[in-house]
Amino acid sequence: MDIVEYLTPQLGSRQGTNRLRIMPTDECQESAATATVSVTAAHFGTIAYTWSDADKAQDGLLLLGGATADGESKAVWVDSWHTGPAWMDLSGGVGEDGVLRLNGSYSAPTGPDWGWRIHISPAEGRITMHNVVPGHDAYQVVELLTLVQG
Repeated sequence: MDIVEYLTPQLGSRQGTNRLRIMPTDECQESAATATVSVTAAHFGTIAYTWSDADKAQDGLLLLGGATADGESKAVWVDSWHTGPAWMDLSGGVGEDGVLRLNGSYSAPTGPDWGWRIHISPAEGRITMHNVVPGHDAYQVVELLTLVQG
């Protein structure tokens, strides 16, 4: 199955909730969110989303391509708050549970790069993002729920 077929259940505009926390012990901050899932250039999927941080509007975009078999999907991700002026390359595949798991990394101020994981579940209308600090367990930073058709 290619990425367009995989995303088909979520094509269109949706509204929901974004939950954000910086550290694993922090309480989640909730804000309204939107997401639009679409097809671009016939073979690619995009997920454009909005959310807010302390009443400041934020947005992001995932460009997805490739097959959904394990290890064959690729993505480029940008987010006004999380990635700033840079983009992140990610790769991964769909597990038996139907969740697309993408893995990337970013430079840390000191020491080795840190990891970043994005999990997409079209059946649930859910995207989660996880920070991976070297030497520690990964923890969920973002949960974007877009269950309601907009």
